[in-house]
Amino acid sequence: MEHCSNHPKADALYKCSQCGLYFCTQCLEAKKTLCKKCAKMLSEDSENKISMPVIIFISVSSLLILTIVTVAFLPSKNRVSGTKLTSSQANSASSNNQIKKTDHFSVKAANNELAIKEKSEEYYQAMPSLTGLPSGESLELDKIKLHILKDKKEYVKETGKPSWSEGFSDYKKKEIFIVDSDGLLISILPHEISHLFFDTHIGYENKDFNWLDEGLATLVQVGYDDEQARSFSEAMDSIRNGAHIPIEQMSGFTLSQSTPTTTINIYYAQSLSVVDYLKQDYRKWRSLLKKLKSGLKFKVALKASYDESLSSLESKWLESIKQRNQVWEKE
Repeated sequence: MEHCSNHPKADALYKCSQCGLYFCTQCLEAKKTLCKKCAKMLSEDSENKISMPVIIFISVSSLLILTIVTVAFLPSKNRVSGTKLTSSQANSASSNNQIKKTDHFSVKAANNELAIKEKSEEYYQAMPSLTGLPSGESLELDKIKLHILKDKKEYVKETGKPSWSEGFSDYKKKEIFIVDSDGLLISILPHEISHLFFDTHIGYENKDFNWLDEGLATLVQVGYDDEQARSFSEAMDSIRNGAHIPIEQMSGFTLSQSTPTTTINIYYAQSLSVVDYLKQDYRKWRSLLKKLKSGLKFKVALKASYDESLSSLESKWLESIKQRNQVWEKE
């Protein structure tokens, strides 16, 4: 019998054809760690019940009889992103912080190792199509150490990052650090893997376009996490009302522990929105990445790839967002 990817002791009632994970009753009622396809399906009107095949194995006189039963579930009204298991829900066969290896990752986590392993590999394979960056194999990205830290206190101590941060990647050491949270699987994990690909391909030192890296990672993130996408709506409204950061100033813009939350949200929303705007012309976007890898400054690479100055890019981007036509911003 298959067991739930989130709750290893629970019997699985449903396997998602898109994400490949198994879910139990508790997951389905809370909609935990569901991909967009699962979440959408479970958000149908309560009158339209969802029938899900469940495979039950019954032992009779040492023979296994395969029985297919159908169980109907009413969808829950509350959406919960990601997953976080308590130690009592963790697989009894695995000890806390046990290291689990995949083709490209070495996962160190107290809980939910199976789901983390599966999603890590899924995002790894999806990165080229999502970002326009080379494949992980061509970047020689393997043996990536993924550390899932139990709480924010441990994360800050381990990484030295601000308390508002939830993830950090170090491309030189091929390491990723993430706080165990509700947004781990469908939000923070793809965000940090994107950073690792970008920084490995283009390099990090002395680059004047950290915001571009952040915007691309956030664009990947909102592609999986609708709730995170909606969280930027207020910041985008502020940007439309004139609160944007001039793109010319973005290169030297730094975030710290003391940075106001409103400013942080505008920075991330703007980075996301500008990158999404640039990626609309995929050929030029790939050209931009290639020129940045060659060592060109952002404004020089932008001119060579898009024939735009920073000011003209800013004007056209601000005009475009008036239409609210970016996919992640739509309801």
